[in-house]
Amino acid sequence: MTPREGWLERDGVRLHYLEWPGETGRAIFALHGLSSNARFWSRVASHLDGRRLIALDQRSHGRSDRMRDGDGLAAFVADARHAIAELGLARPVLAGHSWGASIALELAARHPETVSALGFIDGPAWPLSDSMTWAEFAARSQSTLPRHSDLAAAIDAARAWHGPLWGEDLVEFVNAGHRPEGDAIVLTLTHEARARILRDLFDLRQDQAWRALAVPAFAAFALRKSDMVLAATKRAAEHIAAVAPKVLIKWYDSPHDIPLSLPGDIASDIAAL
Repeated sequence: MTPREGWLERDGVRLHYLEWPGETGRAIFALHGLSSNARFWSRVASHLDGRRLIALDQRSHGRSDRMRDGDGLAAFVADARHAIAELGLARPVLAGHSWGASIALELAARHPETVSALGFIDGPAWPLSDSMTWAEFAARSQSTLPRHSDLAAAIDAARAWHGPLWGEDLVEFVNAGHRPEGDAIVLTLTHEARARILRDLFDLRQDQAWRALAVPAFAAFALRKSDMVLAATKRAAEHIAAVAPKVLIKWYDSPHDIPLSLPGDIASDIAAL
């Protein structure tokens, strides 16, 4: 199904979104991860059997405007709240993947009147600052952003990166995540924007958000990770179980991009909320 494209504006920043129409049940509002875009949710949308899904291009991603000086976590949370209100979604089910899961958790915990439930999908689930220094995190996460000669080269690189998860349905996802810069094709996310987002992510106190969470929720975690990352994920899941025992914790035999690997399972779990 081809989604409908739409635009919103908040404080002079234009925000792009995609909508897969549906008439059954509550709407679902979805937030993608870092360096991703709204088309990431296409496979999940195809399994929702008549549920309406709206996916936002967060600022500095996809076709939305870039971050402005001073923008931080609060701006992304406010963008999502604004989109939900402007589109009249009436407390949708909120889903987020990776970095987007952290934004979704903050929104659901701080503004429970805005959403009815939360699907937290393989995001950083516990404060990163509890297990490493900023220097260590920055060294691991701030690799050089890719530059490609043309869009075909960007698609080839994405095909290699996604491996068995790749399908031609992801071509539009790659297109939406790149822009021309001089004689090259680059990500819509700039190095400066990514650095600010990562710093905010490192400082985030997910422990406080889990304790405050008052809406039904599940936390989905992927099992196909390096031993180090999987061990950290399991520790985070144990912490969540201790401070928010009503959160359903689920494990998937999948790499990090569970919505691409197992879209039917994720769609079913989101719909069940």
